[in-house]
Amino acid sequence: MRGLLLFIITVLLAIILGFLGLFFIFKENLSEKRELHFSLRVEEGKSLKGLIEELHSKGIVKYPQIVYYWARYEEIQPKAGCYRIEGKLSLEELFKEFEKGSPCLKKFTIPPGSDLFLLDRLFSEEKICKKGELLKLAKEREFLSELKVPVLNGFLFPDTYYINEKAGCKKAVEVAVKRFKEVVVPLYRSYKPPPKVKKALKKPSLLQILTVASIVEKETSIPEERPLIAAVIYNRLARGMKLQCDPTVIYALKLKGRETKKLTYEDLKIASPYNTYYTKGLPPAPICNPSLSSIKAALYPASVDYLYFVANGKGGHVFSRSYNQHLKNVEKLRQWQKRNGL
Repeated sequence: MRGLLLFIITVLLAIILGFLGLFFIFKENLSEKRELHFSLRVEEGKSLKGLIEELHSKGIVKYPQIVYYWARYEEIQPKAGCYRIEGKLSLEELFKEFEKGSPCLKKFTIPPGSDLFLLDRLFSEEKICKKGELLKLAKEREFLSELKVPVLNGFLFPDTYYINEKAGCKKAVEVAVKRFKEVVVPLYRSYKPPPKVKKALKKPSLLQILTVASIVEKETSIPEERPLIAAVIYNRLARGMKLQCDPTVIYALKLKGRETKKLTYEDLKIASPYNTYYTKGLPPAPICNPSLSSIKAALYPASVDYLYFVANGKGGHVFSRSYNQHLKNVEKLRQWQKRNGL
């Protein structure tokens, strides 16, 4: 009888020591910081047990049963969301992250030089907006009034953005306009127009500056050329000359439902306030969303008296002061195109 009692006590002690050993191992595991790099989406309604099992399958949790009972005791309540875990964290810290919550985001990009027609297509492909939704929002005066902008084109700052995946088209527009106000509006508030700009526009509005910048953006992709092209625009405006910029014709055609990259002489006659071959002065609003580089060029054009420019066939442009020189440059371009079968 005494031997049996001793055996039972020995077994109980072994069990207690075993549990104590596991407890101390777990405590060490719980507070031990480890380098963690993983992404995890926690769906709405996912159980604590399901989350721990998933972490176990990723090799993050070694003792799922013990962690589960510990988490129950600590009343851990993970929130649905998308988690990107980076850095050294203990299990305690990791579960605190799951209690904070992290929204699931969707990404979208506004490329420099994109207009509303292109963005409407891109946003619908990226499931940011429904097809046609952006174009419809651009016509809603109440929405524009809330944003405190006269139009959308030109006021959507080119950048990459992340918004809550449950957010809609309006939110995407709002964050892009907010970014515009953070970056561009301070430049305009402290702006003192140089003589060239004053001569052309007197007291230029932000809308006018953006309209010039949008044409500059479409005319060249070379940053060094942008102040030169801005100067040509202002020089022609000051002289009362038509701007005669091809990108404005392309945009005017888009407004009438026609997309083209190659213009005909007939296209240049299209009756539109955006067609700078048809009307004098600037278009009524920007023809695209210009980059910061183009906006700065529109604010501070080069101090040159060029009135003309034409492509040089190598991606850049040749600038000239006289119409005769411009005609010679055009002829050189045509000869180059002929030699290269273009």
